Amino acid sequence: MKQWGGDQNYRPEKKPAKVKQARRSAAPERAPAKTERDYRVGKTIAGATNNARQRNLEHIAMRKKQQRKNLFIVICVLIIIASAAIFIGQFVSKKIAEREQAIVASNPTEPTVTIVDENVGNNVSKRTKIFVARLEADAKEYGIAVEHVVLPFQKAREILVYFEGRKEYYKMTTERGSTVQIEDAERMMRYLDGKSLKPEYVDLRVEGKAYYK
Repeated sequence: MKQWGGDQNYRPEKKPAKVKQARRSAAPERAPAKTERDYRVGKTIAGATNNARQRNLEHIAMRKKQQRKNLFIVICVLIIIASAAIFIGQFVSKKIAEREQAIVASNPTEPTVTIVDENVGNNVSKRTKIFVARLEADAKEYGIAVEHVVLPFQKAREILVYFEGRKEYYKMTTERGSTVQIEDAERMMRYLDGKSLKPEYVDLRVEGKAYYK
């Protein structure tokens, strides 16, 4: 090695080419440039955003569809419940009306036959009207019909009952039940017809006994 300053033409020796080559090879490799194929939708940031947005829209659409389906089911259930409520209400109302009619029929309060009051003032009490009304209903149960009723003069709680197709009348009292007295009257009618008897009246005021004249 020659000393610097002696020879003006001295130049440092160049490093071998293979060293440079080694350095080049040691340098990090650059990523290859992207081709047109790499920039297709889905391979870029914009493509990924579009895909995410598309999935979000599909999710929203499915959720709305499910909500519409759930709403339809709820509406159908409400319609069924409302229809059932209406049907049950009508059924209950019908049964209540039928029961009220049955109660009225078995416990009438107003008679349909004529009540002749022989007392002054012709003022028939409410109690007597109810008794006569029930007497009519009970008579129909036995296949007989009341024609009219007479309240005899100064005879409290006593009534004279005339039946259709019968010449005799029947003395009854408002102190006994109308049903048992109608039963006694029907039994006496069969007895009189069987014996071919034609009495003027039959007295049923005493329980367990019947008198005719």
